[in-house]
Amino acid sequence: MNATAPGTVRVGYARCSTDEQDVVVQTEQLLGLGVSEDRIYIDRGFSGTTRRNRNGLDQALAAVWPASVFTVTKFDRFARGVLFGLGPSVYDWNDPFGRLFLQTLAMVAEFEANLGHLRTREGMALAKKNGKLKGKQPKLPEPARRSIRRRYAEGEVSLADLAGEYSVGRSTIHRIIHGPPTEPR
Repeated sequence: MNATAPGTVRVGYARCSTDEQDVVVQTEQLLGLGVSEDRIYIDRGFSGTTRRNRNGLDQALAAVWPASVFTVTKFDRFARGVLFGLGPSVYDWNDPFGRLFLQTLAMVAEFEANLGHLRTREGMALAKKNGKLKGKQPKLPEPARRSIRRRYAEGEVSLADLAGEYSVGRSTIHRIIHGPPTEPR
């Protein structure tokens, strides 16, 4: 089991068919897993095989984005009876072979993802060493940046005026004025 990276947001989903107490237990478990209370979405009165009108599930899925973690206390809380299709093959979580295959597939996918991150870091280090990775380039050339700093310091124009004139956001102008001067590349 992986620990969640710092800054990662967990989105929780709880579902109960009839027993309100079960929602309380699931909510407590989700809180214990690091899901904040405002990120827990609940469906009441639905079996795991029903997909229609599950607003809690719809809201939970809408709240996830890359690097967030969709969290349930047990797989059947999310979707009981769901089959997994990979190409023409269909696997059942309830079948012992299907469960073994899907868990193995998940481990291999995680392993490949970890290798990919390692390869990316190695490639970036090599590119930086060879002078090919220079980082994000400034939106405006240094002469324009000097002019912006001078004109703003002399009180000629506002941040908004400069942003409009140079077709950049006010935050870009703010960074140019209040940030460290960029070094020539």
